[in-house]
Amino acid sequence: MTEKERILKLIHIALLDIRIAAYSQDSRTCFVLSDVFHNTPLQINRADKGEMSYAEILTWIQKKCEERSCTFWLDNANANIANLS
Repeated sequence: MTEKERILKLIHIALLDIRIAAYSQDSRTCFVLSDVFHNTPLQINRADKGEMSYAEILTWIQKKCEERSCTFWLDNANANIANLS
């Protein structure tokens, strides 16, 4: 799996988890995941243009998850991606 594919799968899982959190009125989870991923599509666009690397985006996602105390979410999402591959 390419780094870009991993990023896209993380966005997919984040959107699913935001939908689940919204349904259960868990606004904190909605906020945190939205905060982590809202710039990712623009970063992918920059990586597509060669202005940054996909590895830098993955590092940025890791950093944002650490800042927002949601590394458990990222670890779980990465495990799910690994199991689906």
